[in-house]
Amino acid sequence: MTFTIVSLTAAYALVVALLAYILLLSRLNWVLKVLATAATVALIPLTFSSVGELRGLPTDGPIPSSFRMLWAQVTEPSALQGEKGNVFLWLQKLDAENYPSGQPRAFQLPYSDDLKIKVNDAMGRIAQGEQIQGKVDAESALPEGTAEALAQEIEMGMVEGRPGGAGSVGERIFQFEAGMLTFGTEAAPITPEKPR
Repeated sequence: MTFTIVSLTAAYALVVALLAYILLLSRLNWVLKVLATAATVALIPLTFSSVGELRGLPTDGPIPSSFRMLWAQVTEPSALQGEKGNVFLWLQKLDAENYPSGQPRAFQLPYSDDLKIKVNDAMGRIAQGEQIQGKVDAESALPEGTAEALAQEIEMGMVEGRPGGAGSVGERIFQFEAGMLTFGTEAAPITPEKPR
């Protein structure tokens, strides 16, 4: 992440230097030169604070299909504070042979009671010293008649003339469901066979 921040800062500095060079050599009206310079200078603190916000934020992208769960935090929904609730997971991806791959990463999932129960159970096992492996299986969360149900929803959306009929179906398909996630004891890494 530090490399990303340094590279973004260097890229912005390069753009500022190029703008200054072009403004000095161009025959533009001085008002345009002042406006371009003022806009660039005004964006410096905004860029600085925006890049700083990138550090440490969990991703809401898809979690790996196989991972080691390191820790989690559940934030329950609060109507009083207007929060929907989230489940934050700190995970390390596992490759096909169950070896850790890459650095740990924070992930953010939408809150659900089922997910809260699963995560709290896994956290209890981690607190007891157990290594927990999680797996995501998108097909396990889908009910038997999903294709037919989706086709009916799309058809109803077209018949009723709802402009967002198909879009709402798509949003539901790509949403994370707690049934996709299972936790268990981490399997031992697969080691190559020794030569005889």
